[in-house]
Amino acid sequence: MGAKPLVHYEDEASYWAAVEEGRANLIGAPGSHEWAALAETDVYVYFWGPEDNGRLDRLPAKTSEKLVEFNPEWYKRAAKYGVRGVRMAIARATPANARHWGVSLSAWQKELAASSALDPETYRNKAEKLRRSLEGAGKVRVRHPNGTDLSLRLVRRKATTVLGLATPSEVRKGPRPFGVMANVPDGSVYVAVDERTAEGTVVANRNLAGFGSPIRGAKWTFRGGRLVRQSYEEGGDIVRKAFAAGKDGRDRPGMLEVGLDPKARIAPMMQENELGAVSIGIGSNAGFGGKTRANFNAILTVAGAELTVGDRTVVRGGHVF
Repeated sequence: MGAKPLVHYEDEASYWAAVEEGRANLIGAPGSHEWAALAETDVYVYFWGPEDNGRLDRLPAKTSEKLVEFNPEWYKRAAKYGVRGVRMAIARATPANARHWGVSLSAWQKELAASSALDPETYRNKAEKLRRSLEGAGKVRVRHPNGTDLSLRLVRRKATTVLGLATPSEVRKGPRPFGVMANVPDGSVYVAVDERTAEGTVVANRNLAGFGSPIRGAKWTFRGGRLVRQSYEEGGDIVRKAFAAGKDGRDRPGMLEVGLDPKARIAPMMQENELGAVSIGIGSNAGFGGKTRANFNAILTVAGAELTVGDRTVVRGGHVF
């Protein structure tokens, strides 16, 4: 293609040696040479690291914060320089991460390879139909035989479609500065919902999103637009601790998301993308087009759910209509 590639490699052993020696600030502070390279970059392809989510998740909060201190500045500069980029999820499928999430490494790798090779244009029509449905106003209802029956409201907010594309047009319409990077694979439509309305119960059959560890069997109950009860079969202490430290709005409904990826099934941290999966977010939704800026966010996913908008069914049994 005529590109001039520059490979920037971060060694796993050196990364953890710096952390253990108390030098996390070195990782979180790129050198001037790296900033200079970014200024001359057109396309940035990022392979996730480090390779052990469990080890990363066990670090003290202050250490974790130091490791990613560069993030806001990186995105600000990337947007300024006109960089277009992708984050490659297949790099997350490592032996350590497979053990951490309790999935088959080979099955995870095969799924991500198949999803990454899909042409997102094949489900753009479904995405557009969904987007139009979710940008209206009125009642939506999510149901599943597992006990899920939740009512929310749409309030004519702009829905966002993500298809794993970093074309110039996608970058221009994406949120700044973070819209310069897309995830590969990806595929969903999401919208911020009315933060004052939520009634019923939603029961997850996929991991809870927003945390670095497996959180299974989540069950949320809403009354009067607030989360009044939460329970988990595994990993719930992490959520409860973060929730307790949250601010105003942490218990409010935040967003609604529908997955579009026909290959997604088991991939950790990508459960919202599964075709026909319906996800409900609580807490902060300013990044989705809402009003809540609480320092807490969690997303619960129900695969195979039925979603109705008004009197029309738009999702049922893993299919989007």
